[in-house]
Amino acid sequence: MDMATATATPPKPGSAISLLRRRLRGALCGLAAALGLLACGSEARPETSAALGGPVPQRVVVIGPSSAETLVWLGLGARVVGVSDYCASPELADRARVGGQLDPNLERIASLQPELVIVQGSHPRLKEWCAQSGIAFVAQKTQSIDGWRNEVLSYGVRFEILSRCEDQLAEWNAEYARMGVTLEPSQRPRVLIVASRDSERITRVLAAGRGSFLGELLDHVGGANFYSDHARDYFDLAEEALLRVKPEIILELGGEQSDPERLALWREAFSQLPAVRDGRVFGLTEDYVFLPGPRMLDTARLLRTKLQAP
Repeated sequence: MDMATATATPPKPGSAISLLRRRLRGALCGLAAALGLLACGSEARPETSAALGGPVPQRVVVIGPSSAETLVWLGLGARVVGVSDYCASPELADRARVGGQLDPNLERIASLQPELVIVQGSHPRLKEWCAQSGIAFVAQKTQSIDGWRNEVLSYGVRFEILSRCEDQLAEWNAEYARMGVTLEPSQRPRVLIVASRDSERITRVLAAGRGSFLGELLDHVGGANFYSDHARDYFDLAEEALLRVKPEIILELGGEQSDPERLALWREAFSQLPAVRDGRVFGLTEDYVFLPGPRMLDTARLLRTKLQAP
């Protein structure tokens, strides 16, 4: 699809994350790469004001729900004039929708006359278009907690609110530290994170591997991602491998089913797994679990609740 002319039909803001969940199995790996979850390279500290140059942006388009939430958290929501179709932030519900990471509508972006475009991950074509249009362009790669911290500080430099960003980040860090749990590896429950699977059966299981903010949060609150050392962030988990895993807790991202419905499907297919035998199969359906942003505190609390559930 030609991203310069594609016009996606924007979902309603409240249903954006639900739409993302429904597409998760077919598009997660590609979309995760676009959003920076699989991005390679370092997450550098913010540039200096001199290196950035130019005036402080007053009109911003953000293609990336987590970055949009971060800007709102920093009190910069009034400067956001356009967001992606998948932005579910209530404060930005009335902003123009400009497509997604894979299909941004350049005509719509141009009509908003932005001074800055922010994306998550790599987007060479959009970067080139912004350069030709005289629009500042920022590509964040926020696949970790430290990456998000650096993103916050980078906005502090660009919008000349560094002291505010440092203060808010210090408060966030203090709350996050209070949630920390110190346990020996043998005391940590082994957790299988299921990124997606077939909706009506336990097949085509896509598991979460190394890295990502979700794995970091899980470790911080006392869990152990069974595949934290896997070479890929997300990968297909064969049935034979599932039988060898023997997870004590299974966490499924997204989906429409209730926890009893999930458990029934797992019992039908893998009743011998400890997590299934003990009824510790839980869905993480809250929209914020997908976003490396300020609500990672809420995700950490949710994970801690699941780990402590009988």
